[in-house]
Amino acid sequence: MSKFTLELNIKELIEKMPINKRIELVRELERETWAKRLDQVVKKIRKRFRRHPLSFRKITRICEEVRQRHYERTKGSH
Repeated sequence: MSKFTLELNIKELIEKMPINKRIELVRELERETWAKRLDQVVKKIRKRFRRHPLSFRKITRICEEVRQRHYERTKGSH
């Protein structure tokens, strides 16, 4: 039985692809990896909240501030 070795430089192959094929590849990779990437973001957020928890009072105050700014921005447009 013969044996052979094949070395591929994926980065070089991608760089040689036409731009429209590279865009397709990126979109496909994004579709395939979105759940993993989202999971990593959620883990990061949870870790941050464990170290720096927010009280209900602080969350309410932040929401009220955002609502007030939104109201001030949109009141002139009505």
